[in-house]
Formats: sequence, C-alpha cells, structure tokens
Amino acid sequence: MKFLILLFFLSCNLFTNIKLEDLDYIRSLSDKDSISIIDSGTNFCNDYFEKNKSSSVIKKYRNFFICKFSKKRNRFYIYMVNVEKKNSLSLKEFCKDFLNSWPEVQDHMNKKLSFQSKNYLGGFLTENYYNNRALIFTDNFLRDKRIISNEINNFIFENRSIFTDDNAKNNKIIETELNKIDKIYKKINSQSESDLHKIVKNTLYKITRYKIFVNDTQKFKTFSCNWVPGKGLNPYVKKEKFSEFENI
Repeated sequence: MKFLILLFFLSCNLFTNIKLEDLDYIRSLSDKDSISIIDSGTNFCNDYFEKNKSSSVIKKYRNFFICKFSKKRNRFYIYMVNVEKKNSLSLKEFCKDFLNSWPEVQDHMNKKLSFQSKNYLGGFLTENYYNNRALIFTDNFLRDKRIISNEINNFIFENRSIFTDDNAKNNKIIETELNKIDKIYKKINSQSESDLHKIVKNTLYKITRYKIFVNDTQKFKTFSCNWVPGKGLNPYVKKEKFSEFENI
C-alpha cells in the first residue's frame, strides 16, 4: 500500500512544483530506511569541496565553498565567506572575476551548459548511492574500474564481520555487491534517468543559489554577491552580513 502511495505521489507531481522535504517524507512512508535526499546531498556537497580544497584556486584564495540547505526558505545554498576585496574594481566585477576562477561552479551560471552534471550536486541523486556513498563515474574506463575496486574494498573493510572462512560464501557476497555497482554504473553511463531523478534535478535547479560574502576593506562594509543557475555571471549584490544568513 505504501509503495502504491509513493507511485501515485510521484506520477501526480512529475511536472509540478515539489519540495525535496516532501520527497524525503513520502519516501520514508514506503521505506523507513530510505536515504534522505536533503541530508545526503548536503553532506556530499560539503565533502566534495572539502576534499578539493587543495586545488590551485583554493590555495590562491585560502577559502572554499560550503553547502547548506534551508528548509525555512526552501533553498540550497552554495556559499563562501570571508572573501576580502582590496582593489578598486566594482563589487560586481570583483565577484565575476572571483567566480571565473571556479570553472565548475561558473558553468552552472551558463544556461547553454545546463546539461552538464555538477559533481558536487551528485549526492542528491540517491539512486546512485552504494554503501552510503554517491558513486560518480567518469568516461575513463580504467579510472572507473579503480572506483569500483575501491568501493568493493571499502565494503569489505566496513562489513568485515560478515565474512568467514567459507570462501565460496565470501565470493557470493562480493559478487552480489559487484552486481549492485554494475547496475548503477550502467545507468549512469547510459545517462538514463528515473522519474525520481528527473524530479530531484528539476527541483534542485530551481532552488539552488550561490553566494559569496565579500568584506570590502575600503568601505568597511560586508556585501553578498548572489547568483541563480542559468542566469549568467552578473550577480545580484546586496548589503548583507554572514551573521544575518547563518541561522536561516
């Protein structure tokens, strides 16, 4: 019965506005152990930028993006704090120059590139999850093979208590896990999308916002530059302190 409710809900809302919070709730009705789309997406996004903060861009600016979901505003924010502006550029030009140093994020502002998947948003696609991690594959076969091998090794290590001296049984367990990954791998490579994925991607595109908090050392004021995906690089600038945003 709960499964039928979920199917009805998804079919009725496929082309209408729906909150990720609602999706999380309705999925929990059919499966109490379902992964939260909001939690997994937010955690994955933060982990992504944390792992990549050793990039040349971050070394230059000594800063990186943080991800936050606001249920109150129904917004998913990707933001940066404590960026100092010391030059004479206008705030808009400064922010545009700054964002241009982040090609992967910058691409999200270009409507022509909306077809590109943003790796840091991959955690919202919970059907791509294996062993509580979102799988992100590339077009490089050898690299993808290493990703699969690493995931199996992680599974074995994290579930080592279920393995015994019975090698036939152990191999059966590993074969089952490989089949799970293989299904995800084929789905991602074929670029096929379930109805749930389509709803999540469409919803996420509408609610994602980018913010950079800039300390203007010449004016002794704090501003935020704000972008909407697909709307171009020209930011909306407003006087805003991080403390005003922190608890939304």
